[in-house]
Amino acid sequence: MAEAPHTCFAPLERAAPQALDAAAAAVSASPVMGAALRSFGGILLVLNEQRQIVAVNDELLRFLGCKDPHATLGLRPGEALQCVHAGDNPDGGCGTGRFCHTCGAAVAIVASLNAHAPTESECLLTAVVDDHREAFEFRVRSSPIELGGQRLLVVSLLDIRDQKRREALEAAFLHDLLNTASALDSTVRLLGQCKDEERGELLADLTAICQRLAAEIAEQRDLNDLEAGRFRPRMAHLSVAEVREVITHLFTHQDCARGKRLTFEEGREDVPLYTDAVLLTRALANLVKNALEATPPGGEVRVGCEAQDDGVVFHVWNASALGDDVAPRVFQRYFSTKSGRGRGVGTYGARLIAERCLGGRVSFTSSAAEGTVFRLELPCGASDPCVGQVGQVRPV
Repeated sequence: MAEAPHTCFAPLERAAPQALDAAAAAVSASPVMGAALRSFGGILLVLNEQRQIVAVNDELLRFLGCKDPHATLGLRPGEALQCVHAGDNPDGGCGTGRFCHTCGAAVAIVASLNAHAPTESECLLTAVVDDHREAFEFRVRSSPIELGGQRLLVVSLLDIRDQKRREALEAAFLHDLLNTASALDSTVRLLGQCKDEERGELLADLTAICQRLAAEIAEQRDLNDLEAGRFRPRMAHLSVAEVREVITHLFTHQDCARGKRLTFEEGREDVPLYTDAVLLTRALANLVKNALEATPPGGEVRVGCEAQDDGVVFHVWNASALGDDVAPRVFQRYFSTKSGRGRGVGTYGARLIAERCLGGRVSFTSSAAEGTVFRLELPCGASDPCVGQVGQVRPV
């Protein structure tokens, strides 16, 4: 016996075709709604009570690369915007899947319908664009209206990606830059006052701090280039042992690792890799940093690598489990369980690097019994004569 249709959040039901056409006609006959659809600067949708589209503005059509507004009629917002989770529940579509209760747009729309009042939220949307995933950030406002005997919702979406990038730059990048510059200043002052036998150790610290400073600047630059599709990988042959050396060196002086153990599981360190050394170590470092930040003092983070028939898999383990509200949004840009603006680039950046540049993928499992494991899977690549070679792993 087939299971009954179910929803994990919003109601399943959709309007009959006649009711859908009547709502669309009511919007089309309204001069006020016509003016609003023509003049609004962002994406504007008009929905019926079943959260289906009955009218859209040209901005949404440009976003979709579509010229026919009728192509969106009857769709729900996530279906029209090509959200990666829109089809998770085939019984109900957008708004009814297991991740939809964490979607700012779905929450605003449902709250507006239930309260009969305007509701505003932020939506972090991952959509499929030109066969690859792309992250969007919208400020969503949902307002109920009565029109021609129809109860409708006017939903606006303003693109706030630039604002989020500025916040990330100011709150994360500049914060880290200031901390590193402060450490640099302190070490230089100590160097001027130290005894001769202490000079060598301080110079080593100074070198590590300068490398970290350069890496923080390069990471922000490369993340922007990756998102814009301008970054070209530089491939090289390297070993797991080289990657381990870079990761160990990187976290020797990181605050997030203080008082915690970063261990590498025994395994084959001669597993061959052919990849961009800088991007691989940066993606893996992002996952290690997230694991360390989730680990209490005295705790442990374990890193390992295993060979597969068609590639290699790095895995990063920590004992903490991700909550049900956190897990669906782990890979969304700027989503973070930590307070403060500008967080949440680590796992997003790792997946962006793996999928966009290295031909791999990043996934995770999490439970209270087993902890959290992030997996970075990479294919075994053949030499590419069109890609420049890199002689060695460079610290990130």
